Amino acid sequence: MQGDFSRATFDPRKHYCAVLTQQGRVQLDADLNEQGALLLHQLRTTIADLLGPAVAPATGGGFAIDAVTGRKPQEDLEIPAGRMYVDGALVENEFDTTYWTQPDLHLDPTDPTARLPQDKPFVVYLRVWDRLITSLQDPAIREVALGDPGPDTAARAKTVWQVAALPVAATTTADALTEFATRLATFRPTGQLRAGVRHPPAVPEGRCELPPDSRFRGPENQLYRIEVHTGGRAWPASTTDAPKARRGHLPGATFKWSRENASVVFPVTTLHGAVATVTALGRDGKLGLEVGDWVELVDDTTAGHVADDTVLTDPPRPAPRLRQVLAIDAVALLVTLDQRDGDDDCGLGPHPFLRRWDHLSGADDGALPLVENTWLDLEDGVQVRFQPARGAKTGTYRQGDHWLVPARTATGDVLWPQGADGPAAQDPAGVQYHYAPLAFVSGATIDASPRKTFRPLGS
Repeated sequence: MQGDFSRATFDPRKHYCAVLTQQGRVQLDADLNEQGALLLHQLRTTIADLLGPAVAPATGGGFAIDAVTGRKPQEDLEIPAGRMYVDGALVENEFDTTYWTQPDLHLDPTDPTARLPQDKPFVVYLRVWDRLITSLQDPAIREVALGDPGPDTAARAKTVWQVAALPVAATTTADALTEFATRLATFRPTGQLRAGVRHPPAVPEGRCELPPDSRFRGPENQLYRIEVHTGGRAWPASTTDAPKARRGHLPGATFKWSRENASVVFPVTTLHGAVATVTALGRDGKLGLEVGDWVELVDDTTAGHVADDTVLTDPPRPAPRLRQVLAIDAVALLVTLDQRDGDDDCGLGPHPFLRRWDHLSGADDGALPLVENTWLDLEDGVQVRFQPARGAKTGTYRQGDHWLVPARTATGDVLWPQGADGPAAQDPAGVQYHYAPLAFVSGATIDASPRKTFRPLGS
């Protein structure tokens, strides 16, 4: 999550059960956040072990998919209120809704890709994930007694649910669920990352000190975020030296990075063409906005469409383009962005803001080519290396997947797990998606048997 954190320390493989605070010690956000993560991990694991991967209570359960009265299943679906557990996560729907009006998936009825499959059977499924919510999305989080506007003392993690449809070739429910399970495997990325500081050249004999470029040289501690922007397979190495040939299409996945865990954001009040009006330009130069910076225009609509539960396309389907800051009017709080044909400036969804990224552009979507098996420089000696997971020839990467790399001035190094041959390859830290089949739709028939239920133990 893109919060202002020092680092993320929770690791289920260490089998910790509690964080124990010691007297007279400095309090760190990482310790408090790890305690919350430990409890959440134990709770969700226990529920999943007791109830199974996806189940709704027989009484009070929700998400029993049905057709909307007077409409075909291919036109709209009814999503009844209630609750469900998906991989142990409590998923709640307070009000009856429909496919088109569900709260966490803002759909455009004029977009053909948002419509339910028209000419094929399909599996209706539930997608569940955790999203960061700050006072920008929920002003009630901010304590007004601390000032107006007061500091955003903490953020929240929200359980997001979305009902989606996957077209299948199967004609029976059993075969459709088998096909759905097979496709789930293609939703999961196979790319990994290593992180470290620049490898020093051979040190001449008799020289005791290491070259200065072999350390993290940043003036402050940082939490680097390396995030996949456009998902897909890794960028072919043969195309990385031809930037002009990349205009208009992407041969592979791209990534972006931030030295502040992408927590530097600027709320937007209006957007006219390429000119955005913001509420502030940052409290200092370190957390401000400058001409030449690359930013991402985000709102609740775009944040809800990060998941890419589709077969990878070749070439990949580009993510919304990052925009470069061309001019800043500090008095009127106006930010002028670059603009190309195809940029969507038709309007803003709820809670819009600009998110700053700290890389230099290298691809047509404003991000960097994701090239495997070579060390890529970020800044101040920090390097990353993408690679396929063991057994895969080329890694696949999903939009929004990310890795966190804490860099520390005290050691001149990054905090990263080590293996026998240096920095260890790590899977993405998230986003962790959870899936549950709800129904199988074939023609006018809706089979709701894939949604499992349970009765309370005391009943």
